[in-house]
Amino acid sequence: MNIVGHRTARSVAIASICIGALLLAACSAGGGHKRDSAGNMIPTPAELDPAGTLYAETVAQAEAGQCTDNTISILTCFSYRGHGYEGAQTALGQCMIHSGKTADGVVWLRRAADAGWPDAQKHMSELYAAGTGVAQSNVDALAWNNLYVKNPSLLSLGVEPDRTMSDRLRDATTADEKVAARQQSDAWSPTYWQPTEKLTGETAATCRVRMKKQRLNVAPDTYVDPSAPGRAPGT
Repeated sequence: MNIVGHRTARSVAIASICIGALLLAACSAGGGHKRDSAGNMIPTPAELDPAGTLYAETVAQAEAGQCTDNTISILTCFSYRGHGYEGAQTALGQCMIHSGKTADGVVWLRRAADAGWPDAQKHMSELYAAGTGVAQSNVDALAWNNLYVKNPSLLSLGVEPDRTMSDRLRDATTADEKVAARQQSDAWSPTYWQPTEKLTGETAATCRVRMKKQRLNVAPDTYVDPSAPGRAPGT
């Protein structure tokens, strides 16, 4: 199953936001730096938040199926920051499956799904329904789908969940399977993965390279290191 090809409305919304942010950054930089009333150069959005720019750019590439070695390395770097980077973990899982590393992809998708990331929960439902990388299970497929369609973070965005799996599983599951799935999803609570091992220096550098290049363009007294541990892009 080509899981990368199945994008939810939420994924499209995120990709649109990412592309918009990148276009804004490009436009700001295209004609040189603007200056404020005092004549000081105004940093571009990419300079103010280089981590967020790199994060958005790389996730958008993954959503588009552009899973190059560099994309996977950058996503791995962000994913290893743990909670707060479930979007990168989901994109990494998709890329891994797209690249034929299904078992590794399932691990990353499960980590994000366990934390409550809607797209990851949707993909876990699809994996269990098809038996891709996991033992086929209608109960698990329906349980993950239940969590996805009722995910509060998804609904808070005003995005209507993709009902494709709901319709498919409604006809494919027995009454007993529906009850078991409901019990499983009702008992679910989020768990947040945190890395217990370090990345190689080469991989760890991939999501910091551009940050270092941008630092010279930002006033030292106003710069906040976006790569500080535990800081999600854009915060």
